[in-house]
Amino acid sequence: MDKIVSDIYITSEYDQFKLIKGNRKIRVNRKLENSILEKGILTPLAVNSLLEILDGQHRFNIAKKYGIPVPYYVTISKNMDDIIELNNTAHNWNVQDFINKYVEDGRLSYIQLNELIHRFKKVSVGDLISAARGNLSKSTKDIDVVKEGNFDFVNRIEFETVLSEFDNFIYKTDIKPVSGTFIAFFNMFTIKKFDLDSFIEKVNEQDIKTKIIGIRNGEQLLKRFVKAYNFKLKEGSQKYIEYKMKNNRTIMITDERRKNLIC
Repeated sequence: MDKIVSDIYITSEYDQFKLIKGNRKIRVNRKLENSILEKGILTPLAVNSLLEILDGQHRFNIAKKYGIPVPYYVTISKNMDDIIELNNTAHNWNVQDFINKYVEDGRLSYIQLNELIHRFKKVSVGDLISAARGNLSKSTKDIDVVKEGNFDFVNRIEFETVLSEFDNFIYKTDIKPVSGTFIAFFNMFTIKKFDLDSFIEKVNEQDIKTKIIGIRNGEQLLKRFVKAYNFKLKEGSQKYIEYKMKNNRTIMITDERRKNLIC
């Protein structure tokens, strides 16, 4: 029999609870596990009238694993939007949590996005999302679009080719793929006259991998990539990438782009 403490219930009958499809995937959290082992569960689970866990599934699984009593309370929240709101109140969902939620919902563009994220681990999630939407710079607006359920590719098949070529670029240049590297590469790749083999050769010739150590800004990396590509080329020549210098000392490419990759 459950014991009632004010509006909080405490129980060890774990089988009465249910996990909701679409909630955050359960990840190992050693810090939380050690805290619960030492102090018990300090924050009660939030469940609906069907005892489906809206908030606290990580705490629940740790408690069940070690036979620790579970405090919980019943809320009127019922749907996935309520779950997101509850989780955001205490433990912010990251972008991958939202992707997982839409994957569980069967959203094709999110299933495809999730597959690419896991296949191309050298690409930061933020870079990948912005480029997949056809943007030449990383923006938090792209992350917001994903969270709101409105993500889609400009051209998934062509974009997958870019990701594969980026893997090839990293392998042949030994550049460390930090945040910003892929979005700078994507910016280069969408230039019509861009030649990847020539770029790889010049990057290695000029030891760019050493010169960009510590740089994580896509615009700064793009500036160095363009200068490396134009090395020994005459301004105005057929292969030279044309650009303008902006007030913040970054560059804006003025050459023609591949329209099938950008918005």
